Amino acid sequence: MKKVIFTSLFASAALLAQAQTARVQVIHNCADAAADTVDVWVNNTKAFDDLPFRTATVFEELAAGVPIDISIAAASSMDTVGAVARFTVTLTDAETYVVVADGIVSPTGYSPVQPFDLKIYTGARQAALSPFNTDILVHHGCTDAPTVDVRNAAGGAVLVDDASYGDFAGYLALPTADYTINVTDATGGTVVASYQAPLLTLFTNGTAITVLASGFLNPANNSNGPAFGLWVAT
Repeated sequence: MKKVIFTSLFASAALLAQAQTARVQVIHNCADAAADTVDVWVNNTKAFDDLPFRTATVFEELAAGVPIDISIAAASSMDTVGAVARFTVTLTDAETYVVVADGIVSPTGYSPVQPFDLKIYTGARQAALSPFNTDILVHHGCTDAPTVDVRNAAGGAVLVDDASYGDFAGYLALPTADYTINVTDATGGTVVASYQAPLLTLFTNGTAITVLASGFLNPANNSNGPAFGLWVAT
């Protein structure tokens, strides 16, 4: 009996050692009212339940090295029948990802129509590379916004250059301080909006965050949906 137990435990340990996994955070940035709250299924198992718009999951371990099916379904779904969208992805072992749900699912009521999609960023960070910085991943997820720049209002330095819908701008390693930032058109001549980024006040030193352009510049053309803004996922 002891020998059987030992062999069984050894085999289980070997299987665990061979398992390939990746860490994944999902951010709901689809401003379409038809997808206000969604469920996320992985291989027909509900991984994230009732995820509202402009919220993010924690980083979770998902299987890597094999194709996995990701289904986005309506809130409180019991299965993936009639899912809003389905995707097949293969994650890399030991990699870390930020996955952003963007776009439009409704056939009418939104202009322009950017199809619903999952935007995947590889090499996500869960902490800043320096304890004195805040590492910021910027994502343009506003379906009706043009290509934009993000600039430091103090001096006008370009932080993000020519970000178009769907883009990840990569990480900015900023010294943790309080900033005012301007979102401008691609030329820098027109300020679309200004925001306070009180990184020091919020004690974000040593952390990594994702900043998303979200909502609609023109809600009237988009079923009076949520207005444009910058939103942060920790």
